[in-house]
Amino acid sequence: MGNSIINTIRIPLLAITIVVIFAVFISYLAVRRRNPLTATIDTLSMIPYIVPGTVLGIAFLTSYNTGVGGTGLLTITGTTFIMVVSLAVRRLPYTIRSSVADLHQISPSIEEAAQSLGSSKINTFFKITVPMMMPGIIAGAILSWITMISELSTSILLYTVNTRTVTVAIYTEVIRGNYGIAAALSTILMIFTVLSLLLFMKVSGKDEISL
Repeated sequence: MGNSIINTIRIPLLAITIVVIFAVFISYLAVRRRNPLTATIDTLSMIPYIVPGTVLGIAFLTSYNTGVGGTGLLTITGTTFIMVVSLAVRRLPYTIRSSVADLHQISPSIEEAAQSLGSSKINTFFKITVPMMMPGIIAGAILSWITMISELSTSILLYTVNTRTVTVAIYTEVIRGNYGIAAALSTILMIFTVLSLLLFMKVSGKDEISL
């Protein structure tokens, strides 16, 4: 039980780090470097949003497993890494869309002014653009975090005893008929979710959540 609670915090934290890094660069390319290639990358990044979690979980299971039906491209099935990657891929669109929306509100003239004063493009990106995007990045990251800690459809196919999360633990305890333990875990997950939602509303300045 304690291990599943730790995993529910540890695995999404690792995943959210990957999500933020990729979301910042993809959103910048999609808005500031718009061309057929970046438009394609932006479109492809939204595919996990429409693909069911079960389908994505089966895809990871068969692609990174040397067992029956596996391709053996990279054997990471049963590791923390595959849980982190699956969560990052599945919840990346939330942070991208939030970052894109924030970046659209930042005038390109601000970046152009910084470059005209001698700032390099890389320096301008990290010291001016990214800090101005931060509210959108944080809001998107929190929203991704909320969906990560409540993820079940993908995790149920990829977890092991060492990578079991609270949602998986709740499901398995209900199957076993241990409703008391399941209820306790559900309460803990609800507290995590409510606190995350309150933080999201404070950062984004919104009074309601919309997906």
